[in-house]
Amino acid sequence: MAGLASARPVSQATPRRRLPWGQIGRHTLHLVVLGGMAALLTWGWRTLHDPWIFPIRVVKVDGELRRLPPEAVQSAVDNRLNGMSFFGVDLDGVLEGLKGLAWVREARVRREWPDTLHLWVEEHTPLALWRGDAVLTADGTLIYPGVQAELNTLPALSGADGREQRLWERFKDLRQQFEAVGLKPQALREDQRGSLTVVLDNGTAIRMGRMDTEARLRRFLDVFDKTLAGRINEVAEVDLRYAHGFSVRWKAASGG
Repeated sequence: MAGLASARPVSQATPRRRLPWGQIGRHTLHLVVLGGMAALLTWGWRTLHDPWIFPIRVVKVDGELRRLPPEAVQSAVDNRLNGMSFFGVDLDGVLEGLKGLAWVREARVRREWPDTLHLWVEEHTPLALWRGDAVLTADGTLIYPGVQAELNTLPALSGADGREQRLWERFKDLRQQFEAVGLKPQALREDQRGSLTVVLDNGTAIRMGRMDTEARLRRFLDVFDKTLAGRINEVAEVDLRYAHGFSVRWKAASGG
């Protein structure tokens, strides 16, 4: 009996995997497009920020500038525009530069096509000098604008820290009372004990003290026309700190 032949496995050829050329092509195209867009955006950004292509040629300032020197505004803006284009200018930086000027209360800035930067500036309104080097403004702010000769025409106040607003209100009330008899107060001083002294525009000092100041002042003003009205420019000081009257110290040059 013939033996059975053993079965031999038949090997099959493994099919070759084909590369997904279509998918690769699509990805490659996407990368090329993205790269082109990135290059285009970079070129566009550089173009918009190129001061030679889109320069700022005009800086327009609106607002009534009475005490703020125009050159100070120009300098504050120029420092922020160096190398900046119309589109690249930092508006917040320009605004910060303007608000860094002592006299600027409020400011706004905007671009105006094609080459203009438009500024709007509102100044502080000064009320009085405070302790010689600061200015009290209408909104209660203390600013330090530096030495300006025209500030010497403002009323001058001095006192403890934080007393500027109270003393301004007191000065306004006193000014009204003094002007009713033809006198013009120029300064109000309050010492550490709260004692008040009014200085008139002719240099005469009126020492009011810190107690019963309203009654003392009324007593003086009631008799002013009959006593000192014709000679007030000869008076160095009037001291109201007496129970039933006041004393007068005459200027040395008057011989009084």
